[in-house]
Amino acid sequence: MFCFFYLVVGILYAGFEKNLYTLVTVFFIFTILLILFLQAVVLQNSVAVMSKDIEVFIKFFLWVMIAYFIYQRRKDFLKINYDSIFIAISAFFTLGLLIPYVLGLGNQTYENSDAGYKGFFFATNDTTIALMISATFTGWSFMKALVAKKKLKATSLAALYLGTLICLIILGTKTGILYGVLLTVGILINFLVSQKTVKLSSRLITFAVAVVALIILVVVGKDFIVSAVSGTYDRITYFYRLYNGDLVRLLTSSRSDFLQAGFQEFVSKENSFMIPIIGFGFEYRTIHFGRMGLIEMDFFDGLFALGFLGVFVTTAIIVYFLVLSLRKGNRNIYSLAYFVFLFYSFSAGHVMFSALSSTLLGLVCGGLILSREKWLNKHHVQQEKTTKETVQTFKTHHFEAKRKREVVYSCKK
Repeated sequence: MFCFFYLVVGILYAGFEKNLYTLVTVFFIFTILLILFLQAVVLQNSVAVMSKDIEVFIKFFLWVMIAYFIYQRRKDFLKINYDSIFIAISAFFTLGLLIPYVLGLGNQTYENSDAGYKGFFFATNDTTIALMISATFTGWSFMKALVAKKKLKATSLAALYLGTLICLIILGTKTGILYGVLLTVGILINFLVSQKTVKLSSRLITFAVAVVALIILVVVGKDFIVSAVSGTYDRITYFYRLYNGDLVRLLTSSRSDFLQAGFQEFVSKENSFMIPIIGFGFEYRTIHFGRMGLIEMDFFDGLFALGFLGVFVTTAIIVYFLVLSLRKGNRNIYSLAYFVFLFYSFSAGHVMFSALSSTLLGLVCGGLILSREKWLNKHHVQQEKTTKETVQTFKTHHFEAKRKREVVYSCKK
């Protein structure tokens, strides 16, 4: 709560710039607060229900406010190594999961099951996306250090990346494990194909050594890997049989069932005509619809909680950052992380309405802003340099032409 009020005070103190980004941000926050007020009137929510919804909305606002806070102080943030924030986060999550695991403390990922391990972290989806983003930035930083031939840094980052992958394995979520595999393959292919500044022979040797090292690690640690994922495998096969081979229910972890039931409640004729516009809120759905009140897919949770109006303003600011991530100078690691967030938010949920993942999303959006600002500054410097060169060339030509005229004039005399 302190962090939220710090953001509010910091944003108000810095002031608002008159541009599209400010308009989209303010419109988003104002509209969501208006929806909260209208829900209290239409649904006759008690103060307790409103308080619960405000708690969720504060988490929902975090990613937007963090990004705008960074935007207001972009010149200051450009002076620091912003990428190192994600490396520090990666180290925190990796050690925060591995240390309790080694000590035999903490909780399983899934209750009443031996599948996975999440230590003292509370929400499984939060921890999964945090480790996925941590692995993304650590792997990217490792590749940069490798290309720059910074051996000590590359070795440290390689150890951290390996630790993050181990955490994804012991966490035991399907998405986390699959992402870890795909990310590792992607990093190796990128290094081999795209890093043209490194000699081809060096790339081939490094690629071969990395592949051999991974194979050795898998062979040596096969017992650990099998024991770590066996519970997850047993859980998947159990639900596969329970769902009679229904892959949609299996891959969505029954979210498709919750979605169907939640949509029926959303479009029920007994609802006020305002419900499709403003939604039910969060606590009202939990009280009246039970388990069907939480789909665990952010788009649909947002639709049922905030209505079409809430989805519209949320989509507007998501699209703003989506366009920003695709602009020239911004197609980098932050763009990839943003797409990972969008995918996970839609498929697994608990991203935009959770404090931990919402904070990480805000930092990623802040990275997109800083990347764009850095590119604009570089482009501006290049333009100034080109302008100076053009002016200098013009002066030189003008001076030479003047001398020629003087020579011709003196000859005529």
